[in-house]
Amino acid sequence: MSVMYIDIATIPDFELGMRLYDLHDLSPEDVSRVMFTKSRENNSNPGVLGQHLLQIAALSVLLQDKKGIKIWSAGLPESSEANLLETLQQLIVEHKPSVVTWNGNRSILPILNYRYLSHGLQLPSLIDHLDLLTELSGTTVDSVSLHDVAVLCGFPASRAMSSDDVLDAYLEGNIELIQNELELNIINAWLIDQRWQLVCGKTDPSSHEDNNRQFREALLQQNKSHLSKFVESLN
Repeated sequence: MSVMYIDIATIPDFELGMRLYDLHDLSPEDVSRVMFTKSRENNSNPGVLGQHLLQIAALSVLLQDKKGIKIWSAGLPESSEANLLETLQQLIVEHKPSVVTWNGNRSILPILNYRYLSHGLQLPSLIDHLDLLTELSGTTVDSVSLHDVAVLCGFPASRAMSSDDVLDAYLEGNIELIQNELELNIINAWLIDQRWQLVCGKTDPSSHEDNNRQFREALLQQNKSHLSKFVESLN
């Protein structure tokens, strides 16, 4: 069976903001400022944009199947958002994986729903979805960060990027920084998932250690410096 770990990074949907607030003469940065100002005026959660006002800046997927582990990432502007969504849909149709997310029920899946709706694209049908945060906390209300739980487990974790950090990186053209962050997120999600399976008795210590060793080897085979550094820290 295939398992797919998914994470996304979002930024304001500048084009939507321009249309909603008649801001066609402003830059994306200025449009985002207006959108956040409007959000503070109308939202019970100041400074946080509604999920329908966001677009996907980058998407990362970790796919594990019989062939091994593969990590795929892409983002704007190299790939259009529609292409990101179509690729994700194709991967899910092809591999029919169980999907694992962190806070997917409250964040990732609703945002994907809005983005597929925006582009009029077919939404992937998930055979099985595990939200690790919901699984651990037993509620959809808890908002513990993936970063904090990774540190709790003793896994390497750099300071998590805030939504402002993501927006700044995007406006500076540093999409690689965002993609690298997402890849580390899905790797930590994999590690937490494996630890949880051990804790719940779904795997034994010997198998757990073998899986982790093979995972570290697979990360090194990706030939990405940030993943190699992660493995060094993990060891």
